[in-house]
Amino acid sequence: MRIAVCDDEKILRKQLSAYIKSYSDKSSVDEYENGWELLNSNVYYDIIFLDIEMPGINGMDVAEILRNKCVDTHIVFLTSHIEYIYDAFKVKAFRFLNKPINISELIEAMRGVEAEILNKEKIVINRKGRIYYINLKDIVYLEAFGDGTYVYDKYNNVYECSVQLKEWNKNLQGKGFFKIHKSFIVSFLYVKKVENHQLELFNISNSFTISRRNLSMFKEEYLQYIKNNSRVI
Repeated sequence: MRIAVCDDEKILRKQLSAYIKSYSDKSSVDEYENGWELLNSNVYYDIIFLDIEMPGINGMDVAEILRNKCVDTHIVFLTSHIEYIYDAFKVKAFRFLNKPINISELIEAMRGVEAEILNKEKIVINRKGRIYYINLKDIVYLEAFGDGTYVYDKYNNVYECSVQLKEWNKNLQGKGFFKIHKSFIVSFLYVKKVENHQLELFNISNSFTISRRNLSMFKEEYLQYIKNNSRVI
């Protein structure tokens, strides 16, 4: 994910950026010390952590400008004053984080954004002039064939496309997928069982082999995925 932290307090900016990177080392984080810098960047961010009380232009006005430009980003306000919560509805704020930042609340906010992005994100497959829109979270695995790929979803549909598996692998980085073998990419969401080099997926009868060179990295990334998507009850 691409993330922005906009706050006039340098210490808080650096601290929040460090927390974010420790949670998700594949996310990029840009820092801005005021709202005008952020607005003038013209960069799209998946999440903007935005201080409400800043000199020059406050965070609420920054958010309003972004929404008027139809920027559909997840805005998480940073504030010590809860009275702003009613104004936040007008700019479709995703969350509030109280200062000083609580790491557990930050992680909860990050997980919430990741879930929303995954639920909304779709891929487009063009097969011989016919267009298919597939929810990313519905994809179970992808299989290479010749110069193209088969895409399998949880409804037992199979879509053929001309995009090569290596291109899919590049585009799916950081989105809960892993290339276990030169011929397969699987979704962590549907992993049922991992034993030695064998992998089983929910609702799929055949098993998959994780190549020896990928096994260690698979275990590491899958464990991180489990940690990031688990809930303590």
